[in-house]
Amino acid sequence: MRRRWILVVLGVLVVAGVSLFALNARRSSAPAPQAQPQRLEFLSSDLYVVRRDPLERTLPLTGTLTPLVDADVKAKAAGQLLEVAAREGEHVEKGQVLARIDPTELRAHVAARTADVEAARSQLGLAAKTLEQQRALAAKGFLSKNALQNAESSHEVAQARLGTARAELAVAQEALSNTELRSPLSGTVAARLAEPGERVALDATVLRLVDLSRLTLGAAVPAENIAEVRVGQSVIFRVQGFGERSFTGHIERINPTTTEGTRSIMVHAVVENRDGMLRGGLFANGDLVLERIEDALPVPATAVRAEGDRAYVYKIVEETLRREPVELGVASRNGFVDVRAGLLPGDVIVRNNLGQLREGAQVRVGQMTAQAYR
Repeated sequence: MRRRWILVVLGVLVVAGVSLFALNARRSSAPAPQAQPQRLEFLSSDLYVVRRDPLERTLPLTGTLTPLVDADVKAKAAGQLLEVAAREGEHVEKGQVLARIDPTELRAHVAARTADVEAARSQLGLAAKTLEQQRALAAKGFLSKNALQNAESSHEVAQARLGTARAELAVAQEALSNTELRSPLSGTVAARLAEPGERVALDATVLRLVDLSRLTLGAAVPAENIAEVRVGQSVIFRVQGFGERSFTGHIERINPTTTEGTRSIMVHAVVENRDGMLRGGLFANGDLVLERIEDALPVPATAVRAEGDRAYVYKIVEETLRREPVELGVASRNGFVDVRAGLLPGDVIVRNNLGQLREGAQVRVGQMTAQAYR
């Protein structure tokens, strides 16, 4: 009985082993599933949608801002300062009294010159009366010709003395009026060089004024680039202390010769500064716009790759990455370059250098946002 049960168990084990072997054979003969190709996934910030936009070709410039108009207020008469009515940074109007010089000495000088005029007038009157009498006597034959000539000469001398006295009086009166120093322009006081109580000499500078409504930006341009610079071209620049705020000027003057010791030529751009925000002496850094292309096809310079003397970009066509050769034009100051051939408006390209990319790779693009259009 025991033997029979042993034979039954052995038979069951043999059948199970045969079935397991057949199952494994079928599995090994079935084809293995193929792996799905991996897709590259791009963020919206990694892509750029090509479009037509204006593009500017520029030349970098650095320079210093200076007031276009300045003036020194000088003493036109010597004397002691009684008052200086303006300080640095204050705005003054044209014709405003800025300082006064003690007029005491000049008033005395005017009085003396006035007396000289009265004396010369009196002498002239006496000479005229004498001449009239001498002419009457000469007409009757009672006076020699020489005596008459002497009388005429004395009259002429008296006339000349009166003229000289009047001229000296005018000079003295002008000097007296010059004890009030008036502003020659509307502007801002840049320096105060004398104080009340000081004695100033003739032609001494008391105040220095600047007009900040218009400034000039002087910058050096290399001689090899000067042929492209023209009067009227725009200059776009930033100034230290004003962050990212941009200012604009226009080339007004170009020096006719190079700066001594360099191979550069100074150009001067005029900057309107009606709000008075800019100050003289500030350092400016910007670009001179040499050319503006209105119908350009700019792409980020970071999207362009080079292989030898050929340039190309990676373009996405029907979710496939394609290497597209391009012909480049001018580069702009804001990191873009004009594409003359190879792309069309609406093409989507890889904006950034993301390392090695494989042409023909399948890509997945998320929802395009405004970031891809900037």
